[in-house]
Amino acid sequence: MTDSKTTNHRSAGARVSHLALCAVLSLGGTCLGATAPALAQASREAAQDFAIPAQPLAAALLEFSDRTGLQVFADQRLVRGHRSARVEGEMPPLAALTRLLAPSGLSYRATGDRVLAIIDPRLGLPGDSAEAGMMLPPIQVTVPRGGSGGRGFQGASDSIYETAASVSEISRDTMTSARVRHANDLLDDVAGVYTADNPQDPGVNINLRGLQDQSRIATSIDGVRQNFQLSGHGSTGYVYLDPAMFRAAHVDKTVTAGPGGAASLGGQVDFRTLGAADLIPEGARQGGQVIASTGSNGYDFAGSAFWARRLSEQVAVTAGISRRKLGDYDIGHRGDIDGYFGPVSEPADYTSSETLSGLAKVELTPDDDQSLTLSWLGFSGDYSTGTGQYIDTNKTTNHTLRVGYRYNPASPMLNLNADLWANRTHVDQYRPPRTSYGAFDVGYEMMSYGLSLDNTSALMLAGRPLSLRYGIEAFQDNTETTSTGSDPTDDPQGAWYAGTMPRGTREVASAFAMADYRIADRFGLQMGLRRDSYDLSGTALIYDESTQHYDEEQIHSSGARWLPSARLTFEPGPNLDLWLSYSEGYRPPAIMEVAASGTHIGSGGQFYIPNPDLRPETSRTWEIGTNYTRDDALLPGDSLRLKAVVFSREVEDYVSLWYNSDFRYTNMNSNGTSTFDGIELEAAYDSGGFFIGGTYSWMDADIDTSYTMTQVIAGMEFTYDAEGGLFVYMPPEQKATLEAGLRLLRDRLTLGARATWASDSVYGGAAGYQSDVSGFTVYDLFGSYALSDSAMVNFGVENVTDLAYADVLGNPNYGAPGRTFTISLDTRF
Repeated sequence: MTDSKTTNHRSAGARVSHLALCAVLSLGGTCLGATAPALAQASREAAQDFAIPAQPLAAALLEFSDRTGLQVFADQRLVRGHRSARVEGEMPPLAALTRLLAPSGLSYRATGDRVLAIIDPRLGLPGDSAEAGMMLPPIQVTVPRGGSGGRGFQGASDSIYETAASVSEISRDTMTSARVRHANDLLDDVAGVYTADNPQDPGVNINLRGLQDQSRIATSIDGVRQNFQLSGHGSTGYVYLDPAMFRAAHVDKTVTAGPGGAASLGGQVDFRTLGAADLIPEGARQGGQVIASTGSNGYDFAGSAFWARRLSEQVAVTAGISRRKLGDYDIGHRGDIDGYFGPVSEPADYTSSETLSGLAKVELTPDDDQSLTLSWLGFSGDYSTGTGQYIDTNKTTNHTLRVGYRYNPASPMLNLNADLWANRTHVDQYRPPRTSYGAFDVGYEMMSYGLSLDNTSALMLAGRPLSLRYGIEAFQDNTETTSTGSDPTDDPQGAWYAGTMPRGTREVASAFAMADYRIADRFGLQMGLRRDSYDLSGTALIYDESTQHYDEEQIHSSGARWLPSARLTFEPGPNLDLWLSYSEGYRPPAIMEVAASGTHIGSGGQFYIPNPDLRPETSRTWEIGTNYTRDDALLPGDSLRLKAVVFSREVEDYVSLWYNSDFRYTNMNSNGTSTFDGIELEAAYDSGGFFIGGTYSWMDADIDTSYTMTQVIAGMEFTYDAEGGLFVYMPPEQKATLEAGLRLLRDRLTLGARATWASDSVYGGAAGYQSDVSGFTVYDLFGSYALSDSAMVNFGVENVTDLAYADVLGNPNYGAPGRTFTISLDTRF
């Protein structure tokens, strides 16, 4: 949410931009020599994560200065007419500045403590002039007040509104808000983004523009894929994380020809962990943050502690821990919710959970050209799932390891990024005895490994800047299921559990390249091409009627496809961007889709049928969009940010689970085309004392579920026409969020209100039941008070009217929490 958190953590002087556009008369050799130590120290600062789009150079320098705290001086005549290169990824600040300036041919010099001047090295520098070292007084540019992440909606950074693409950002202020009870709550207010809500499971399942599950949306942590999928009575793709461990989440709603886009049908969501630069105050050697939250209605406790220290000018370390304990909550008391089997009772049983997370990171910057990051993120969660007397207990662990290397020398031809990573998600499940069989201990695991390598070269073509980014990425998923029954005769061949997560391997490889060219002063063109390929093998259990025995059969699937993309941008004015884009996506089937087999728990025979002929899904997406950013729009120091997008997406060969009384269950490709058309709006206005903002989404989704089933495996040959798929989720046609607030007592006190509205949606259904979820309007109150420059209290009331409702795409058997009071203390040191 938008508040004054960071404003109150900093002095009033920090509201003045570090960038001053001034006339640089001359820079003397004496001045440069005197500030060489300052330049050396700046060059060794820990790497930061940059996402500065290509734009007019003056605007790019302003954003760079605001992000790094370095003061940058430039003659307006020097930078006028130049555009910056795009700067993206982790690197030291001076390496980012070098990349930013590359297309212009300009450079920089140190002129004071953390002060840099932009120069043209081709003009030379005076050495003996009496005027050497003189500069006109800087022009101070006021930065509008608002949240810590940026000036956009709920603290989104300016780069979101300066990037000609459908991107959104969730800031740390939002992530650490006490209103985030469940990881699903992180994405509630993002236009075009939904979550398949399961309050019993602490994982988050992301639906982006109507697409979810089976890695249709590439979800990652610091670029590390989170591909875990487990079939059952509901959605399949859960990512296990604690919101407190992250500084931001970046959402890209289309497939890109860049790192992280492989095997994605509809976009990417990347959660980015905290680093030393997020915790250490400017000029200090160490720093940290402690947050403790509690509340009513089962919100027992959420607490986190982080610490970072610069061990030397080349080494920085970060460590953190977070714990969250939730109890069963009461649903709202105003109104009713119709579940599958009648009115929903409350409290919502078995919605309690306990999670523990840890973070460790080492950042090495041996010089201003290189950086190396080693990180580990761990998650452990205990929770229960089920209804009635059959309640399973689960312990889920998720470990993410990453090694990231960045090499960005002064050469415009090199900006190299390399990553090696591994991810392991494991679920230990205890299933108590049922009436017809005994207890089971079941383990589900996915182990993934991956790498990516890319480079960006900044060139000049016909006197205009050209940026080339090219590289490769690859990953491998390995799945395994084990089960042990208290009675060995219950499932002697392991057919009850192996089919939900079959043993197998899926390998994905991708090569990509994209060119970003400034074809005219106000026109830009980006062209991209990606080649995705996959190879999948899994072990299926095939039932032999004559022997009443299951035989193992190896199922294999492979494929490849070229994926073009293009984007045309137009800047009719300094505050306005327009773009038109086209992109294609390619989603290979998951192991569980191709090799699903065996039988349902407690039964015999061939309940699930593998489908090695399952085709990959493909998508085509058109977009037209606009960004508008303006400071001093209505009042001095205010800010206005706006993003609007119209999109149309077609998906071929959509895959869903299909059922027939003769052939039971199998995954099928649809016959027709699934369409997703929509409009997304995001806007924020902040005058300092008053702020208002919101998002709106409208989407018309039509998922085709008509099938023609042909030969599946040898010995089981047939053709069958069918209608209707299981576990198909339909987001609401419309949803909107509007929030507004005031800052009082010299910005120490923030008071605000939020309204969230959604029309009806369709829940794919536990146990295969598909149910309508009624729309709703929910009101929240929030606020904060700065106790000092380093301590703040946040408070809120969620669902003020205590409405009984199920969340968007939520399970109607579990309503959302009723009225809940929360309070948290956020301290920094």
